Amino acid sequence: MSQLAVDLPVPASGAPEPRIGAAAGSGTELGTVRPVGWLQRVAGVPTGMLVALSIVPLTASLAVVVSSAAIIPVVALDLVLLVLALLDLLLAGGRVEVWRAFAPVQAVGRAFEVTVGVRNAGRRMLRVQFTDDAPGQATGLPGWAMLGSGMESEARYTVEIDRRGQHPFGDVVVRWRSPLGLWRRQRRYAVQGAVRVYPDFGQLREFGMRGRLSEDRVPVRSRRRPGGENEFQRLRPYVQGDPYRHIDWKATAKRREYITREFGQESNQNLIFLLDCGRMMSARSGGLTAFDHALNAAILMGQVALKHGDRVGLLAFDSKPRVWLPPRAGKRSAGRLIRATYDLFPSMEEPDYAMAFRYLTQHVRRRSLVVLFSSVVDQVNAEMSTQLVSALSSRHLPLAVWIRDADVDELLHRRASNDRDQYVQAAAADLFHQRDQALAGLRQRGALVVDGNPAEVTPSLLHRYLEIKARRLL
Repeated sequence: MSQLAVDLPVPASGAPEPRIGAAAGSGTELGTVRPVGWLQRVAGVPTGMLVALSIVPLTASLAVVVSSAAIIPVVALDLVLLVLALLDLLLAGGRVEVWRAFAPVQAVGRAFEVTVGVRNAGRRMLRVQFTDDAPGQATGLPGWAMLGSGMESEARYTVEIDRRGQHPFGDVVVRWRSPLGLWRRQRRYAVQGAVRVYPDFGQLREFGMRGRLSEDRVPVRSRRRPGGENEFQRLRPYVQGDPYRHIDWKATAKRREYITREFGQESNQNLIFLLDCGRMMSARSGGLTAFDHALNAAILMGQVALKHGDRVGLLAFDSKPRVWLPPRAGKRSAGRLIRATYDLFPSMEEPDYAMAFRYLTQHVRRRSLVVLFSSVVDQVNAEMSTQLVSALSSRHLPLAVWIRDADVDELLHRRASNDRDQYVQAAAADLFHQRDQALAGLRQRGALVVDGNPAEVTPSLLHRYLEIKARRLL
């Protein structure tokens, strides 16, 4: 069996499979001024300096109480300040151009850098302050710059997004002061852009290393000649225990030593993921939902299957099909799987397993390894999932992956301190017992099962896949 090497490339931009369109935000995006009325174009916000200067005529107006002759200089002072403020407001105009640049594909939970640029397209010098409406947690804003006519400046800040999917950026807001500093102007620039946040590839590679250890635990007797006899790989020296029918007599005569033909695993087999997007998959464990754990496991297992020459497809569903990817082989299929599911999330609907079975039957005729990812808690969902796996057994090889609810497991091991805790713990034990009975029923029907908490699902699934290939169950 070949070594398990896992590569999770960032997929190239382009038109993905059936339902996901290409995202904006690649390269550098220029901004356009948000349309505003004439009043907003000439308006400004008073600064602290204008407020401080307004105190002077206000204080001087107290002299009118003492002497009526002081009214003339007070009014004159008011008019001077008013004319000065209006003149400064009229001269506060400016022309600014902005742009934003960032890498359009990022990993969830990983900080990345965004560059915002500002250019003074006007004639007078501007001292600008600019900020960006970024998705996620942004650090390093706002930016400041003193720009002469035609000058430009850039500010770099970091963004961290803790959720997969496509996340659009908002407007870039730029402020500058009037020549005398009495007013502050503000403009909003619509800069198109969105970042596509994929699962954390570094974490998936860590799971891949665990899967490599799982490969080492496959029985040696099964691993010596795991493939079908029509999958020739290479010639090698004869080893005691090799079947005599595999000896290549022409190569033996030429080299004057026994040479045997080595066969690899059967390739070109179908692997199809059935991904439950229903409400039970929204349960969280360690910051990720059960759906996130299932999706990570599917992406990694799909990558491994493609390296073994298999075709990989996916059907994500709740009460209706959400994503359908027909099984395909080749390196590009790994990127296709990632692009089609990076912004897919569980809904609050109940999954329709019967619909998923009918849809799969209509679109897949060839016998396949069908991996059902689900999180079963109540008896109703357990029965429906069991019926689906039983129905699949007539044509395909089903593998049921049931992700445990971490909260239920925690309740089972928590010490009960009062009657209420004992009641909750008893309810959790009852759910666990029902789930265990349903899994036992699946095993009795001959179905393959992977059962574990979210952190254990990926390595356990990889080990089971390698075992299926080694034992030629498909």
